Amino acid sequence: MGDTDRLQGAERYYIRPKAVENAVATVPLTELCSPAQAEYLLTTYASMLGTEDKRIAAAIFCTWVAGICGAKYALLAAADPLAHALRLNNLSVQLIRTEGYPEFAFLIHDQGNGTYERDGDGKELSGELGMFYSSVVRPVIAALAEASQTKAVMLWKHVYNQLYTFIEEDALDAPSECHRNLIHGQFQAALWELTPEVFGLRSNPLRITPKFRTDPASPHDTISVKATCCLAYKLRVDHGYCGGCPII
Repeated sequence: MGDTDRLQGAERYYIRPKAVENAVATVPLTELCSPAQAEYLLTTYASMLGTEDKRIAAAIFCTWVAGICGAKYALLAAADPLAHALRLNNLSVQLIRTEGYPEFAFLIHDQGNGTYERDGDGKELSGELGMFYSSVVRPVIAALAEASQTKAVMLWKHVYNQLYTFIEEDALDAPSECHRNLIHGQFQAALWELTPEVFGLRSNPLRITPKFRTDPASPHDTISVKATCCLAYKLRVDHGYCGGCPII
């Protein structure tokens, strides 16, 4: 099976089968664990967003970091061996200039050809997720937090916002209410099982009970409330707050 075939559908999680040519910046995740490299990426990204505030750049970038978190969860749940390719020393992030807002893409260097079997009781999935968050995501978040002078717990909440969006999308495609509840339940159970030590914090920042409110754009529907404000309103005066913003 070719590389492109193995990564079919992974672009949903901002993972691409090949490096993007003429990227503005390409940073291995091992280097992104350095506050200096994190500051370089955030400064470059902030400039492309039209701001000097690295806090905004860090907040929005963490919604892209959620891509590899979503991919890890989905691949583990599907018992796909590609899940084990998502390692700190096997990933790079690329900053890409587009006609609209700049984008990020994650590159897997070696996709491997191993096999993976899951025991089915959920404990192995949570264990694998814990190691992934501890060894891959936590050092990146720590560097971003130091570089942007933002509390790490807040950056984790930005990761959660996008992770929950992935799950909402999955639930919308489910064939029944029972399946939708199962998707949400399994996702919550996997995240809540993670210990605070995984994140280097006093509590698990992803242990969040979803909240909902009436959708201002569609009063007959409800919308999930974000764990923290995405700060997008600070980029454009005409943007305003999102319907699910927790500060309105």
